[in-house]
Amino acid sequence: MSKRSGRSKLPSPNAAFRASGQTGEITPAEIRGMVCNPVYAGVGPFPALVSDEQWVAAAAMAIEKEGAEQFLVNLLHVLRQTFAEDGD
Repeated sequence: MSKRSGRSKLPSPNAAFRASGQTGEITPAEIRGMVCNPVYAGVGPFPALVSDEQWVAAAAMAIEKEGAEQFLVNLLHVLRQTFAEDGD
């Protein structure tokens, strides 16, 4: 596990937010965005679409594949977009 100083640059998000009602093919980045977005487990005003166990298992696999830092960057990215959409 690498340690980051406060000056190290974080990776860029590689996940994308997909708004409800959006049409067209789902991209790999949008799938990563769905996996790391806890609103699917019922966070905030959103109903749970998956159980806590399912969300945690998927998140753990994503962390194992891409690393915790990338997962957390993606999580922040999609949460910001999720709640910005909710507020519109």
